[in-house]
Amino acid sequence: MPARLGKRVSVAPLRKHALYEILMAQGVKFGRVIQEITAEVADPARARLLNVEIGAPLLKMVRLLHDLDAQPVQHLTVSMTAERSRVLMDIPGETINTLTAGQLVHEVHPARSPRTA
Repeated sequence: MPARLGKRVSVAPLRKHALYEILMAQGVKFGRVIQEITAEVADPARARLLNVEIGAPLLKMVRLLHDLDAQPVQHLTVSMTAERSRVLMDIPGETINTLTAGQLVHEVHPARSPRTA
């Protein structure tokens, strides 16, 4: 998070409230959110922190939250265990089939491109 916002956040409020609630209380108005969810394997550090085996599958979420002026407000990277975590998205019906609701991106690795018949 930018220093201008982070210097006004302390540990005590974070024990009781989510960071976005604290920022809203400071007058931050949220705009665009870009979020990416991928998979990764647990390296030794993450395995120890998440209490899983090294090499275990993990979900990785990267979120970039902007304010109404398109300035970054928060960059968050989270690694989650697949068996104990989930990502819940609440998307309004009118945006389901639009880019606003997100998109699925699949990149074909050149060495693993599908065979043609």
